[in-house]
Amino acid sequence: MKLVFIGFGEAAYNIAVGLKSEGFGEMGAFDVCAKDPIRGKLILERAKELGVVLFDDLSEACQNGEFIFSLTSAKDAVAVAKDAFQYLKKGQVYIDMNSAAPTVEEQIERLPRAEGVLFCDAGVMGTVPGNRHKVPMFLSGDGATAFAEKFASFGMNLTVLEAPAGGASAIKMFKSVVMKGLPQLMFESFEGAQKYGVLDILVESLRGSLEGKSIQKLADTFIARTLIHAARRSAEMKDVVNTLETLNVDASMSKATVAKLDQMAGQDWMNLLGEGGSKLGYQDAMKKYMNLK
Repeated sequence: MKLVFIGFGEAAYNIAVGLKSEGFGEMGAFDVCAKDPIRGKLILERAKELGVVLFDDLSEACQNGEFIFSLTSAKDAVAVAKDAFQYLKKGQVYIDMNSAAPTVEEQIERLPRAEGVLFCDAGVMGTVPGNRHKVPMFLSGDGATAFAEKFASFGMNLTVLEAPAGGASAIKMFKSVVMKGLPQLMFESFEGAQKYGVLDILVESLRGSLEGKSIQKLADTFIARTLIHAARRSAEMKDVVNTLETLNVDASMSKATVAKLDQMAGQDWMNLLGEGGSKLGYQDAMKKYMNLK
């Protein structure tokens, strides 16, 4: 059997549906909830629908799969891997697809396992139900290449990174800083604008500043200039905080921005970045920032 899932919930089911549509062969699964009188019903129905063999215990499941997909939960990822590793032998590949921190993936990578057992940290970069097996994934760890070579031909969207385990999950986590932080900035900004009756005009103004610019272009525009002009921008943001609080709008995001800018303003970044510092691309600016902060 080429593939065994540990955990056969919504994500595993959708990946299995996609792989089956591509002609992938026999699949199996182990889920501790399969025998639950309530939650187990759906697991059994889905397994029967796809012809997925349900194993009675983790040991049997692990011994029957060349590739083991762990889709349980972030909080259980290390414990499940520790249990699974004791049953794995040379040539098997364990892939953790849980939305866990990179430090969790590093912990898994350090767990004792038999020689020749490979581990892949898979950062799932989208929603599985909407994309099924084609959801983009970044892969790191010594098992990344083996996983990609086997499953890319079945339509999986896999990118192997030249990074140890933890690298793939790091991308997912740090992407969340922007993708989950940006909506909070919008809420704070939009609430203030709504109270002044200028929300649509604000959005149009933002469109003029941001639309059509690539992420790389925005990063090149933001990083070095923010360092150089941190003190002035902090003063402007303090006025923003005062305005929001006058309107009884929670200004926590703007306060955090002030704190970060004040921290940056403590160093003379204009001189530290050197001549032409404001024109530095984000890669060079970040290297200097990390080395000199």
